[in-house]
Amino acid sequence: MTHVSDDVLAAIALGDPDVDPADRAHVDSCPVCSEELAELVHVQGLLREEVGMRGAHRVEPGPELWERIAAEATGDAAVEPMQLVQPAQRADSGEPVLPAEPVQLGEPGTPVPSIAARRAAKASRPSGRSWWLVAAAAACLLLGVLVGRAVWAPTDATPPVVASVPLTTLDASKQQEGTAQLLGGQGGQGQELKVDTRPMSPGSGYVEVWLINQDGKRMVSLGILSSDQATFPVPPDAISQGYTIVDLSHEQFDDKPQHSGDSIMRGTLPV
Repeated sequence: MTHVSDDVLAAIALGDPDVDPADRAHVDSCPVCSEELAELVHVQGLLREEVGMRGAHRVEPGPELWERIAAEATGDAAVEPMQLVQPAQRADSGEPVLPAEPVQLGEPGTPVPSIAARRAAKASRPSGRSWWLVAAAAACLLLGVLVGRAVWAPTDATPPVVASVPLTTLDASKQQEGTAQLLGGQGGQGQELKVDTRPMSPGSGYVEVWLINQDGKRMVSLGILSSDQATFPVPPDAISQGYTIVDLSHEQFDDKPQHSGDSIMRGTLPV
C-alpha cells in the first residue's frame, strides 16, 4: 500500500483546507497514516502550548487586496496602487482640519507579478509544512531521550550491609549452609534481609524464612525461600526489638502458619 507523504500529513495536522480529499480519505482508512497523524497533532498541540500559541490571530484583508486579486484573476497587467490615507487632525484640538493626503505605495501602471512567478518564488523558500514536520520529529526525539534516561539511567540503589551472619545447621557439626545479610539504614526503617544458601531440596514441603526474638518465644515470618537467593522486607523496628535470629525451617503444606519446629539452619545477626 502506498501511504501519503509526510508533507501531506503535516498539512492535515495543521488544518490546511487545500489537502486533496483523496489523501484525507486514505489517512482516515489507513491505520498507519492515522497513527502518524495523531502523533503529529499531539506534538503540534504540545509545541503550541509551549510557545504560548493559543490561537491564530487573523487580520481581515482590506478591499484593496481583493481588488488586486480580482485584477490578477481577470488578466489585468496593471492596477491602481493601494493608497494609505493619513488621518485628519482632531477638530477638538483647536486646529483646522486638513484634508487627507493619499500616500502612494507604488507607481501607477506597475505590473502585478503573475501567479506562476509567485509560485516559483514560494517554491524557492523553505516550506512551512516541512518546518512543522522537522519540529515534530525533533520533539519526539527529545522526548524519547528524556524517557530513556529516566528509565535506563544507572543508579546506585544497592543498600548498605548493616550486618552479616553465616547460617549453620543446628546439629553438632554446625556446618555452614548459607549466609544472611541485613541491608538498609540503622534506624530500622526500610531494612531488608538477603538470604543466600546452598541448593536445597525441601521435598514435599517448602522452606520458610523467620526472624526469631532473642527471648526464643516470639517470631515473625518473612516469607518463602523459593530459590537459593532471595531478599525479604524486614518489619519496621523488628531488629531493634530483638528479632535478630535468622531461621530457615522446613514446612509442610498443612495450612498451619506456625513454625513447624524443623529448623534447617540458623544464625544471629550481630546488631
